Amino acid sequence: MDQVFDVVIIGGGVVGCSQVFTLSRHGYKCLLLEKEAHLVSMASSGNSGMLHTGFDAPLDSVELSCILKCQQQILPTLSSLGLPYSKIGATMVAWNTQQKEKLHQVMHRAKEDACEISLSQLYQREPHLACGATGALWIPSEAVIDPWLTPISFAHHAKTLGAKVSTSTMVQSCEQDSPGIWRICTNRGVFCGQVVINSAGLYGDVVDKLAGVQKFRIMPRMGQYLVYGSETKSLINSSILPIPTDKTKGVIVFKSVYNNVIIGPTQEETEQRTIPFGLSQQVVNTLLNHGHVTVPSLGSYPVITTYSGTRPATETKDYHVVPHTDRNWLTLGGIRSTGLSSCLGVADMVAKIMKDRFCLEPTNSPNMHLPKVDIFFTNQGTAMLGSQEYTVTHPITYTGKFDKKVCANL
Repeated sequence: MDQVFDVVIIGGGVVGCSQVFTLSRHGYKCLLLEKEAHLVSMASSGNSGMLHTGFDAPLDSVELSCILKCQQQILPTLSSLGLPYSKIGATMVAWNTQQKEKLHQVMHRAKEDACEISLSQLYQREPHLACGATGALWIPSEAVIDPWLTPISFAHHAKTLGAKVSTSTMVQSCEQDSPGIWRICTNRGVFCGQVVINSAGLYGDVVDKLAGVQKFRIMPRMGQYLVYGSETKSLINSSILPIPTDKTKGVIVFKSVYNNVIIGPTQEETEQRTIPFGLSQQVVNTLLNHGHVTVPSLGSYPVITTYSGTRPATETKDYHVVPHTDRNWLTLGGIRSTGLSSCLGVADMVAKIMKDRFCLEPTNSPNMHLPKVDIFFTNQGTAMLGSQEYTVTHPITYTGKFDKKVCANL
């Protein structure tokens, strides 16, 4: 390609799509490269679709800062684009004395994001919840969105502003010419840009190594889910959270934006970076038991599908947002299960880094207008956004929009 882009973004998941969306609106001439045939195909195709408030994120972390920034703007952005969301709230439930003590620790950290409710209030809010709870917190700002349509709409809007998106494009090498222009060699040719953003998710450490700047190692963490039909929607009125641990929020019983009750995710360390197909019977039984113990009425309904996701965890809890100013290379690594909750906050941070650290001015004028997206879901498992067709890659969207009975893993 003979043109030089202001920014080349490697990786077309939630984080990459958010970058091209925000930077294009600021006027940067952007190119997004994705190695898979479709956007939102790897880690981002297996998340929960939940927007978390950051109540359990490390204090003073990049993660928490990005979640809080995203919280301020994502729902208004979804409204402007005409995308679905439900501010369902979350209820964190303690089931014994020890968990109740930890509940107060969570409330202290969450500050104004959570408030304690009485057991009578708990069972008024959640009448189908199992008996025996010892305490509960109400977290009103937790929400659910469409985890596929949101990033796809971000990328689609960027394209209307002139951004280029190239799928089935595997990055093979990264070289910087003496004038400071990056040459990104791929299986589909060479692409050039002034600044490169690595948002390659599960392969973030691999891409950083191509540029000679690797500072972290991906340690994949798998999460698995069960999905019920939308006839279960009346069984819960909010997302039912367990007490979080240092490593995970735990297994949640929640509703998708399409009213499918979902149980998950598990947390399993793995060496596998690809998305696994199918759940073992042991995992299914574990999740079924959690659902039935938490909301006993779920036992009367069949599971209509299962799915898995693999998170790009690293050896540290916080995100790796590392601008290599001497190289014009920006690493966005280790953005794990909260990537959807923080995506626009990360993008805002990146836009600031472009000017303050890389001194990169946009080629075009800013365009902050957000017209509603014209969306039509076809019968072939695709969606038309305007005149462009996109393949649905997330089971939550697929199940909610297409298959009400039995949905194959995607």
